[in-house]
Amino acid sequence: MLIVLGSATAAPGRRHELVDAARAVTAATRSDDGCLSYVFAADLDDPDVVVSVEVWRDQAALDAHMTHDHTQRFIAAVGGLQAGEPSMSFHTVPDPA
Repeated sequence: MLIVLGSATAAPGRRHELVDAARAVTAATRSDDGCLSYVFAADLDDPDVVVSVEVWRDQAALDAHMTHDHTQRFIAAVGGLQAGEPSMSFHTVPDPA
């Protein structure tokens, strides 16, 4: 199982657009094969920081997700909606038995 943690800071005045883009990709991604969980949330200390938590069956499922049209549209859209670079970390964990 693969867990992906991310965060991005919305560009000034662009939070609403970033949240809308996150909602759109979430709706499409949750039905991707191998997607076990896919959520976005606001940081409690800074509402302009959007946090993501993704859980994938395996690396192959994440790789497939990255090729989908909805993912590519999201990546293209958020480029101008965030301040600086997003952060992401990847964690491989054993499947719960």
